[in-house]
Formats: sequence, structure tokens, C-alpha cells
Amino acid sequence: MFFQQLILALSLGVTSCLALGQTTEAAKPPSVVVVLAGGGAKGFAHLAVLRKLEQDRIPIARIVGTSMGAVIGGLYASGLSTDEIERVVGGLDPSKVALDQLNRLELPSRTRAYQQKYPVDLEFGIKNGGPSFARGVSDGQRFLALLQNLTAHVPPQVNFNDLKIPFRAVATRYRDGEMKVFDQGALHLAIRASMAAPAVFAPVEVDGETYVDGGLVANLPIEVALHEGADVIVASFLAGGTEEGKTESANHALAVANRMVDILIRQNEKRNLALLRPQDILVKPQLADIGFADFNRAAEIAQRGQAAVASVENRWTVLRAVKTQAQDAPALNRLSFDQREKHIVAIEAQGQEDVSASYIQSVMAPLVNQEFTPAETERYIDELYTSGFFDLVSYSLQQQQGHQYKLIVHVREKPYSPHFLKTTLGFSSEVGGMTQFTTGFGYRRPWLTPSGLEFSLDARLGTQSELAARLLQPLSGRWSVETGVSWDRNNLPLYRSSYFPEDHSNIKLAYYSQTTQSWDAKLVYDLDRKVNVKVGLTSSSIRRSLDTTSELETTTGSNTETLRYNGLKTQVQVDQLDSLSFPTRGYFLNASLEQGISGAVYSGARLNAKWAHALGPHIFNVGLNLAQDRVKLDCDTCRAPSQLYLGGFQAMGAYRMGQLVGDQLAHLQGTYMYRMTDGGLFNQRTYIGTVLETGDAWNSGSAMKKLYSGTLFVAVDSKIGDIYLGTARGSGGVYNVFVQLGRRFSY
Repeated sequence: MFFQQLILALSLGVTSCLALGQTTEAAKPPSVVVVLAGGGAKGFAHLAVLRKLEQDRIPIARIVGTSMGAVIGGLYASGLSTDEIERVVGGLDPSKVALDQLNRLELPSRTRAYQQKYPVDLEFGIKNGGPSFARGVSDGQRFLALLQNLTAHVPPQVNFNDLKIPFRAVATRYRDGEMKVFDQGALHLAIRASMAAPAVFAPVEVDGETYVDGGLVANLPIEVALHEGADVIVASFLAGGTEEGKTESANHALAVANRMVDILIRQNEKRNLALLRPQDILVKPQLADIGFADFNRAAEIAQRGQAAVASVENRWTVLRAVKTQAQDAPALNRLSFDQREKHIVAIEAQGQEDVSASYIQSVMAPLVNQEFTPAETERYIDELYTSGFFDLVSYSLQQQQGHQYKLIVHVREKPYSPHFLKTTLGFSSEVGGMTQFTTGFGYRRPWLTPSGLEFSLDARLGTQSELAARLLQPLSGRWSVETGVSWDRNNLPLYRSSYFPEDHSNIKLAYYSQTTQSWDAKLVYDLDRKVNVKVGLTSSSIRRSLDTTSELETTTGSNTETLRYNGLKTQVQVDQLDSLSFPTRGYFLNASLEQGISGAVYSGARLNAKWAHALGPHIFNVGLNLAQDRVKLDCDTCRAPSQLYLGGFQAMGAYRMGQLVGDQLAHLQGTYMYRMTDGGLFNQRTYIGTVLETGDAWNSGSAMKKLYSGTLFVAVDSKIGDIYLGTARGSGGVYNVFVQLGRRFSY
């Protein structure tokens, strides 16, 4: 050990003299370059190395980082303290910030309504004659926005040598796989490019080139530090991946692909480790059990880094000794761009192809003639991102004159824009009830015109089929108009209880085939993504055909029922639930009135309300449904088709779907859910719960029956749609057992 320390001291002394050039009277400290490796959340161990250098007052000549090493190193080099970095980055919700999973309340009202039809998250499109998908599991937008906010004090285009500590970020050029060392430009973009892990984060474009994670070429960029003239390298190596001698099972394609990337990283790490010299210091914390996304373990990871730093204390002792003999380097000044007065006088959009520049400028317009603040700017940048048209949005400031600046908004449209496709699927089965299935797709084509005209098409095939087309035209401000035509067909069961209310059995007498054709034109008002109001004209034709001719026909009067009318419809919707099927907070209200003005005399009213609250893993929902239809046909002997149904999960679950039917409906339900698991990084949570309900659907002239139902269920908030398995029991001994997957069915 003594001889190792002696060799290290001599090496440091020689390098110090060489750096000095043997011409100055005072000794110059050795050039210490810090190298920070990539490794996701494991990178919090780098904080221990930086804190040790602070504690020993050892000046850092340069920081070189890859991926998470670039995040930690870049923020520290820009002036943030290690405590600030641990608090801000360590406090991230990985699903929200790292994977850009959006809360429903952040989405436009139309997008939230679209979720009801298409619960599967996957969105794709057609580009250049073939299918096109997202560039990664995450766009990386939220992390980019965080980086831009944290580095707002740094000039938009800066030489990285002018930071508080000179800095280098390592990325991989997508075009040819060559290493790119960023030493100037937009700091937040350089860091984001360095951490664009393949298939996880979308690549980043900088100055016309596309870049991905630097770990593919130099996850521990010691070669870059040597090129920068390091006398001493302090390398923080995270030793990610599998443990020595252990390999993940190649049991699926994703595991194999992940392992291939891991092999590439391990090989370039070995190549760089071989470049270390006797005077260099290698810190290697034990992090084999830490996951890529374990940001909630930041403090623990930093402590493990501290233990690794302490394990090579003898190397620090020698470095301190050499530093003590040398003259301290002068302190560098922190950039003061954030202290300048900046007044936004104009907005410019860059990077858009199909989306109108005027739309981008209109979203950012409230910032014009205002003082620039990163937080307020980020608010509107986020509004652009949640519009669904872009996978990356950032900004820069361009000085015009004095304190006047132009805000330049840089956007990147989704790779499949302007053709947006989503799929839907659903399956539902009940004991003694209906087995239903459906599959389909939705297509949207926004920006048919610069003013924002959008066309949409919905198609489903199964026990419930649909074909619908709509046009939507935004007007000024919060106003828009929409019109559409639709055709849908359902297979409806006709239960014995429909004609004999005292009979609660699930005996089906027959099936109806119901076909609905409709047209509407509406004026729409949207208030800050909170309240949506629609007023307009509607025309409907509802036709039912009984699938059998039997003695039942004499009971019903006819095997065909038809309702045609034209009317006025008003709808108000307030959707403030944080989740569509598993809300933990917020409220929902949907109220509509419809009045026929020609054809059949028709009037209808609907009220649906829901409230949600959570106490830790305990979740409480209360729901209320009220409805009434009034129909009078020209034919006195004709019977209008009933429109209102109950039955199925959270709709009197002890009864089969459609078993309770009438022209009036009242229903109250209370749901309790216990969250069993958080569902990991993708938030696919598992619940157990119970539903207590009372209600009925009945015809005018009859009395409402006070029916009750209790349900026990297990549910998964899956990315392919909700999954439910439950059993229920209700009034008169009725019971039900059901399973549901994906899109919910309703009549």
C-alpha cells in the first residue's frame, strides 16, 4: 500500500510539473477531470464524488458525462448544488417525468372524451406508405422541460467552457454511430441528447443531426477526458447491467434486445477502463440491485456512492496532498443570464410541417409583452405538448434590442403526423347473460386547413358495430363547430323481466337487432379544458327488429319498432377526474337535454355524475345516474323502443346487461377500492373492491322498484384497457358473475 501511494504521489507530482511547464514560480494544481458514467437512477451515486471534491476543495478542471452522468454533471457545471440536484431530480415521479405519462386533467377535453372510445394507449399512423410509431416509450418532453427550467440561467447558446465548470456531454450520432462530444450550444438539448436511451427516450435533433444515448459509444467516457488533457481523472463508474457471472433469461424479444444494448455498453466501458492510469481514481459503488427508474431511492443511492468514495480514501489523501502544495485556481464566475431583464415582444414558431404556425403562436400569445419567466413559459410549452400534435417542444430566446427578446418555439411533430390511428378492443361475458366482443380503430386527420379543420373516422366490428365520420372546425378563442354522421348496430337481449317485472330471472325471450342512424351539427364552447358545452341540431332514426317470429310477437305487438325524429340538443360536461375508470380524485358531470321538433314527439334528459376521493390506498367513488325519455308516435298502437338500460358492472351488477329496461331510470352507486399494487413504472395498478348499488329502469305508468345490488371484484388498470373479474348478488336472490376486458359495453 505504501509503494502504491508513493507511485501515485510521484505520478501526480510529475503531471503537475508538466502542466506547469516548469516556468512559473508557484505550483499549479493538476488538471482534475471528473468522468460520470450513464446508468439511470444509479447516477445519484455521482453526487458523492462531487461532494468529496467540494469537501477537499479540489478544483475541477472539467466534467465529462454520459446519459445520467451528463444530467448530474451538466446541472452541477451550470451552478446547481448537489443538494439541489438530489432534491429536484430525486423527487421526480418517473412515470410522469421520465416516461411522459400524462394525467387526464392535463389533456384537452376532446382528448379525454376520445379516451372513452379508445382506452388502449398505443397510437400510431401512416407515413411514407407504411406504419409509423412513436420514437420511444417516452418522448422525453417532460425531462427536457425540467432541464430547460433548471438551466434557465444559462444563455441559450453558450460555450460550455464558460459554465461555472467547463462541461462535455457525450452522445451517439444516429446517422453513423459516431461519438459526438457537445462542447457548445443549448445546454439542455445536449444533456437530453446524451440520455436518449434507445427505445426508451425518443432521439433528439440538434442542428439537423439526430442523436441517441451516448452510452452506446462511451458510457464511461475516459477517452474524452484524456483528449481534454486530464492530469488526473476521477471516474464514477456505475457498473450497471447484470451481475458478474449472471445473465437474464432470453425468454422474450424485449429481454434479448435489452441484453444486446447492454453488451454494447459493457464492451465500451471495458475499453475505457483500460485507459485509466496509476494517478487516476476509480469510484465503483455497489448498485446491482438498483433499477434504472428507482429515482425514489436517490438518498440511498447517494449514500452507497459515499461508501464507495470512502473505500478509496487513500487515493483522495494523495490528491489532497498534491493540491495543498499547489496554488489554488481562481474561482470562476457563475453566468448571470437569469439576472437580465427580458421582455418578450414576439413569438416565432420553428420546426412545424402540418401544424399551423399561427396555432403555436396563439397558444404562446399570452407571453407577448410580458417579462420572461421560465415557469410561466413552461406552462404554455406544456399546453402545446399535451395538444397531442408534438413529441418534443422547447424554446430559446433571441435578443432583438436591449431587454427586448423574441421567444422562438421549437417543435417536432410526431413521426406519424398528420395521420393518427388508435385501436380499440373489448370483451365482456356474464353467466347466463350476454357475451360481447368488439374490435376497431379510430382515425384522425387534423390540420386539413391552416385554420385547423379536422376529420375523424371511427369503425368497430363485433356484437356492437359502428361507422361514424365527423368534421370539426375551430373558431376564434374557445369556440368551434362540429358535424357528423354515424351508423351503429347493437344486439340487445330481451329478458322475461321486461314484461313480467316481478320476475327477476335471467331468462331471455329473444334478441333485438337495433340499428341507429344519426346526424348532428353543434356549436361547441370549451372553457379552459374544464367545462365543455355543446348546442345544436340532431336527427336520429332508431330501428329494432326481433330475431324471431313466435308467440312473443303477439305480446310485443310487432317484430319491428322504429323511432324517427329531428330535435335540438344541449349538453354540458365537466370532467375533472384524474382517471376514467379508476379515479382517485375529482368529479364528473354530464347533463343533456334533447327536444324533438319534428317527426316523433320526443324529449329526453340525462344526468350522470361521479365524485372520487382517496386516502392513501383507499379509494372511494360515488355515482348518480338519472334519465327520462318521453316518446309519442303517430301510430297509437305502435310501441316506441325503450332507450334506457341498467345491468352490468357498476350499473346494478347483480343484473345482466340490459336486464332492467324502461323509459325512466334512477341509479345510485358507491364503490370502494383498495390499491393492492402501484403497478410499477407503467402504473398498471391492481385493485380489489366492492360496489353497493340501488336503482331501477322502468316504464311510465309503472312504479319504480327499489332494487339492490352488491358486487365484489378484482381489477387491473392495464395498458390494453380495464380488466375486471367480479361476482354480484342482489334483490330477490339474483346473482351475476362477469369478466370484462378493454372497452366497456353499454346499450
